[in-house]
Amino acid sequence: MFKKERLWPYPQDLNVAGEFKKPVTISFAAGALPDFCIEEFEQITGIKLSNTSEAYRIKFLLDQSCIHQQGYSLDIRPDNCVITGNTSQGLFYGFQTLLQILVQCKSDVTWPIITIKDHPRYNKRCFMVDMGRSVYNITSLKRIVRILARLKMNQLHLSLYDDELCGLQFKNMPFGHDNPHSITIEELAELVDYASRYHVEIVPELEAWGHVGSLVYHMPELNGGPGMYSGASFLCTEKAFTLMQELINQVVAVMPPRATIHLGLDEAGWYPGGDMPADFTPCDMVKRYYEILQSIGKAHNKELTLRIWADHGGRTVPEDIQHNVIIEPWEYWIRQAPDISEKIAKYSSQKMRWMMGAGSSGGHFRGAYSATRYWCQNAVNSDNVDGVNITMWLWNDLERRLALLFNGAYYAWNPLAKSDFSHLEDIEAYDLKVFPIMYWWQSNFRDAFVDDIERDRGPLVYNGFYLWGKNHGKAVAPTAIAANTTDGHDYLNEH
Repeated sequence: MFKKERLWPYPQDLNVAGEFKKPVTISFAAGALPDFCIEEFEQITGIKLSNTSEAYRIKFLLDQSCIHQQGYSLDIRPDNCVITGNTSQGLFYGFQTLLQILVQCKSDVTWPIITIKDHPRYNKRCFMVDMGRSVYNITSLKRIVRILARLKMNQLHLSLYDDELCGLQFKNMPFGHDNPHSITIEELAELVDYASRYHVEIVPELEAWGHVGSLVYHMPELNGGPGMYSGASFLCTEKAFTLMQELINQVVAVMPPRATIHLGLDEAGWYPGGDMPADFTPCDMVKRYYEILQSIGKAHNKELTLRIWADHGGRTVPEDIQHNVIIEPWEYWIRQAPDISEKIAKYSSQKMRWMMGAGSSGGHFRGAYSATRYWCQNAVNSDNVDGVNITMWLWNDLERRLALLFNGAYYAWNPLAKSDFSHLEDIEAYDLKVFPIMYWWQSNFRDAFVDDIERDRGPLVYNGFYLWGKNHGKAVAPTAIAANTTDGHDYLNEH
């Protein structure tokens, strides 16, 4: 039986006007959809497609009159089904909604007569994995891409390294090669291409100021001193800029013609080197990195946008580059809701585009989604917000904390959804409604099977150390021991 509450994320406008007898034979005109969609349609719905002339026809049409680039309309009628979108991305999202409807009707003798007009409130709906404190192989990352696509998310943020680990093997450099689970530059290129088929953009983060322990472990002369939570901050010198130029260059080389590069630039101590001008400031450092990024982009004939964390407001962004910089304030704890409100007001009044840093801190041991909902619902009137980033810091056990992504994706798409649970404040009442829907969704979309996610991810790693298994308690790499960040993080006051 069709239940509209199972549509995830919930559409902006939905009308159910009855039902009709389920078609016997169905044909499928994929149009601008990727080739794999036909195979997925048959596998997920259990419907074997036919090309006979009398078959019920499902059509996908590009129509420039659709206002939103990622929006779509879906009409299921007794005579045919039509999905219309402005772009192939919109058609792809309409296809995901169709799958969710038809998979509910597998054992029914009827289909619903339904009309949907839908589009996301936020253009960028991002999920971040922490490759600098935990481990992700290429197989696991591809599975995450597919899960994101099912949830209509369109960015995967890779925090490539941190104080504890480096998750990418840079060429002709020691970084990442001491981590047995790191991916190669070639695998990063493979992931970028793979994700594009699912309309997911890869956003790599290369820490360029603090959180650089896994780099300075191999180049101790660049260790300026501790960051905000121990770890290491760069000694800001020409040698550090030269190093970062090479690291950024290797990553940009495998990115698409238009890309966003995250350089972190937060939670660091200020240690200017002797070869810097006496009046050189963190603001000057941001400008220097922006110029480096644009120089690399020009060399590769690529258009690059800089994204950085907001750094507690202690480091400004030069006005002349603000048009191409995305600033990302964060807060993961719903107990800090007043702080979230202040940040929404602050960054909505600036010229720069900004991202909401939501998701879960490393201190949320079951994941978290209350703060994500608060961000999304309270920023709906911000004209310069680019989107929301659902982070998963320190861990790699997505199968245990899938709720943070599942629920976050719901509000990233439609923060004011008109479902019967979307505004429940009591977390137990909310879980009682939502977890059965999530388990139903997982049971019908194999990408999110718990045992499959767990198999692909390999060992459970938290903050650079293995948990459970034969290597329990051991460091993934010597950099995790050197970072000395296991204890002492004040999660409740990390805003």
